[in-house]
Amino acid sequence: MWNLNLAGYKIYVGTNSGTYSFPGSPFVTGKVTSYTISSLPKGQTYYFAISAYNSAGVESELSAEVSKSLY
Repeated sequence: MWNLNLAGYKIYVGTNSGTYSFPGSPFVTGKVTSYTISSLPKGQTYYFAISAYNSAGVESELSAEVSKSLY
């Protein structure tokens, strides 16, 4: 069973659906309610998914994917 001792989140970013290979991905955060990734070049569609991890390093499954086009 997954320990609910939340330590933070991992934000996965990619330029193709289901492939999160953007440099720096996953972006590891602490327990935050917002996070800004400022290094995303314009002219591209980005795909994002997030997971949670606990203090033991156990990571949840990825969330549903969302996308955003920057132009």
